[in-house]
Amino acid sequence: MQWIIKYLTSSIGKKQIMGLSGVGIALFILGHMCGNFQLLTFDQAAAQASYNAYTEFLTGFNPLHFPVKLIYLVELGLIALFVIHIGLAIKLKLENKAARGPEGYDVNARKGKKTFATFTMIWSGLFILGFAIQHLATLKFGDHFLYMNDKGEIVRDMWLTTIDMFANPFWTIFYLISMFVIGMHLFHAIASAFQTLGLAHQKWTPVVEVAGIVYSVVVALGFAVTAAFACYVAHQPETQALREKSHSLQQQLEQKKADEAKKASFVVPASMDEVQVSYVVEGVR
Repeated sequence: MQWIIKYLTSSIGKKQIMGLSGVGIALFILGHMCGNFQLLTFDQAAAQASYNAYTEFLTGFNPLHFPVKLIYLVELGLIALFVIHIGLAIKLKLENKAARGPEGYDVNARKGKKTFATFTMIWSGLFILGFAIQHLATLKFGDHFLYMNDKGEIVRDMWLTTIDMFANPFWTIFYLISMFVIGMHLFHAIASAFQTLGLAHQKWTPVVEVAGIVYSVVVALGFAVTAAFACYVAHQPETQALREKSHSLQQQLEQKKADEAKKASFVVPASMDEVQVSYVVEGVR
């Protein structure tokens, strides 16, 4: 037990845990990008059906029958990865600064093959955290559209919510800038994680570095292209027609609920004996 505590409190232990949490986040980002590729089609109705089926699968997938939806556990796990990764990064940054001192840190930080991405890792990480919170809040609590799937079930239209998020050009531009920051962060983080985990090797390190560059560029461009395409689709007449269809479905559902509420409030008695009538005559008590 003591060796676990010693490992978790050691500098190398913190770095390795930070590296592993970063790998977990990187894998999630890759999966998220692949899922978003379903938006890349000019057939809006087909994209709507495909993307909503995809989100329904993610939110409803629970093979082990947990008492809560599996998606909530995944979200909590993702939040934990971010907290661990960012928290350890800040802690290590402060410890290194305290150990070297202001002058020594300033000198050492500029030695060797340091890149701009290396100097800004902590700040780009904090920026990405803020962006992720804003992005998830916009999708989770943003405009709520309805969609009727092929089973006749009325579900949330996450395709339209996602497309409408990029309807604002300013948000799309900010998103594109954020993808550049994420790509820059990943550019250094992947090679650094392999080195921290003790997987660096004279033969394989150059391959890992190239793979890191390719991965960071593919991820940044993948998300950027999807965002730009979604911004374009958001302003097309076909998308506006799907918005109106969603609003119509919302009105129909509200009217149905209102009609059911009226029926529930009016109960027909089984016989006249069950009817109680009260007369109020003015001036009579």
